[in-house]
Amino acid sequence: MPTWNTNLTGVHLEIAGDTGTPMHVLAGPGTGKTYAMMRKVARLLEEGVDPGAILTLSFTRTAATDLRDQLAKLGTNGATDVRASTLHSVCFQLLSQGAVFPLTNRVPRPLLSYEVRYLELDLDSFGGLKKVRKLLGAYEAAWARLQTDTPGGPSNQIDTAFHAAALQWLTYHRAMLIGELIPLTMRFVEQNPASDLIPSFQHVLVDEYQDLNKAEQSLIEKLAAGASLTVIGDDCQSIYRFRHANPEGIREFPSTHVGTVAKRILDSRRCPPNIAIMSNSLIANEPARTRIVPLTPNPQRADATVFVVQHDTLEDEVMAVSAFVDSYLTKHPTLPAGQVLVLTPRRFIGNRIRDLLIGLGRNSMSYFTEDPVQEPAAARGMALLTLMVTPSDRAALRAWLGMGSATGLRGGYQRLVDKAQALAIEPREILALLETGTVAIPRTAPLVARWKELNAALAPLAALKGLDLVRAIWPQSDESCDDIRLMAEAAAVKVPDAPQILEQIRQDVTQPYLPDSESDVIRVMSLHKSKGLTAALVVVAGAMAGALPTIDDKLPEAEQDAMYLEQRRLFYVAITRATDVLLISGPMLVPYAQAKQAGVSVVQTLWSDGQNHAVVAMSPFVAELGASCPSTVKGADWRAAVGI
Repeated sequence: MPTWNTNLTGVHLEIAGDTGTPMHVLAGPGTGKTYAMMRKVARLLEEGVDPGAILTLSFTRTAATDLRDQLAKLGTNGATDVRASTLHSVCFQLLSQGAVFPLTNRVPRPLLSYEVRYLELDLDSFGGLKKVRKLLGAYEAAWARLQTDTPGGPSNQIDTAFHAAALQWLTYHRAMLIGELIPLTMRFVEQNPASDLIPSFQHVLVDEYQDLNKAEQSLIEKLAAGASLTVIGDDCQSIYRFRHANPEGIREFPSTHVGTVAKRILDSRRCPPNIAIMSNSLIANEPARTRIVPLTPNPQRADATVFVVQHDTLEDEVMAVSAFVDSYLTKHPTLPAGQVLVLTPRRFIGNRIRDLLIGLGRNSMSYFTEDPVQEPAAARGMALLTLMVTPSDRAALRAWLGMGSATGLRGGYQRLVDKAQALAIEPREILALLETGTVAIPRTAPLVARWKELNAALAPLAALKGLDLVRAIWPQSDESCDDIRLMAEAAAVKVPDAPQILEQIRQDVTQPYLPDSESDVIRVMSLHKSKGLTAALVVVAGAMAGALPTIDDKLPEAEQDAMYLEQRRLFYVAITRATDVLLISGPMLVPYAQAKQAGVSVVQTLWSDGQNHAVVAMSPFVAELGASCPSTVKGADWRAAVGI
């Protein structure tokens, strides 16, 4: 007796039961798209499809884990054997099989953000760092900058020269960019169509399709060749333009795939009616959108409690938000702390709220960067740990040598590499020879000094392991190391030896995972990281002009316009996480230095409490939430009303 369609009705039943391919599903936040996707998998299993022939893909490790959890809850035979993964994980596993990496002359050693910086510095001749970063982004997207581009090799002289230089650097340093997994896999699949290493699937189901770039979409097409393909997404939630993701990927799918079975899910399950209406009002401001999928409010649900508050100062805001979260959890003692989500466009605001919550006895963690080793002290420690475990690691050594220099000492480093290649020995061996005076290379004294510092720093670490090792590398007294130290401490508790700690950190950094809403951790993070998450209480703190939206005014006007649109979609994603309470909060006064550093729009300046303050305004997106959004109230009045 089939159970896949039990209590399943309407469009969700259509999605799960329709055998047409390809299937295209437009579905807004909280409309039950993953629910329908899982029921479709259940139907396939009940019909006898081999679980190993079903691939379900999502954009993040957290979302992929959620897919696996949802599959386990199905209770259908074989559900836990269905492959639920990120596309990058599929690529890494494919390339790691047999001799695939050696065949491509590459090493599966991922560069972390602090190491990528030195790749960028060494390629600075291609027009400066901003230009290099754009070129690297296009390189990782297989040179498909636009949805209309075809992934492949570079198509002009500059791109070709950059491609060669980047590949030469990466090959020499025995490393790869995370984003290279896609083009490397695509090339292998294209060039080796008969290889039995390429996985074969009967059914491929892709969630959050709008977050993929053109290269990723093209690879999915190849993996799904001859298979049934289902893509699910929402162009209104496309927020990864910096990765060349494009809303047109989901919008134009039916017109680029003949015979597409098109479905739309309109009914809002997660969002309370007033938040659904506010969200529709916000996203309706997007221009030239032909396939907007408005959320249909559920009249059987109660409205959420929504607050929009402007506090006198930034310190008032972080203290009030922290007190409100603490009060909310006190009033709801059975609610897991994971049901509180604090979102802010600026890390320093989030970390201040986190610290205050910890001071109130609440378990709270911040998740702001895709890579928590960007801070100088955090990067220094990661380089130390890497070189402690693998002294011959060229990428970590390159980073260590350049630390503290605005240029990364690239001139001296290139001369050092040239000499190492001429003698066919490692860079570290050349440094040892330079230290003893056995060889001489002009203008490399700063590199030798850094080499000596490295050896001095490594010596006391040799006898340490576990938490002692982690805290020696990233001292508890240095707040800039908090993110990486907490991650490393969690690893060290499980695996105390340095190589295992390093391996676990790399996995956590390159495939970040967030605790779910049932955990005992209040999650504090950027708006980008909230994608796919849900919480009873959602706070959007620091909602001020210049931070939300964040626009780089040095970019061409067309790019600034595109950033503005994406920032609106980012706010849309943030407010649709809430199921019960939504607090949108911002300050009126911010210390001037912090405001300028954070790129906040300054209305005027004001001297107060012995220092210069920037007068700021609430995010312009608040005004786009429509009549269902309550008026903004003063912080003091709000605190009195909610009793904090």
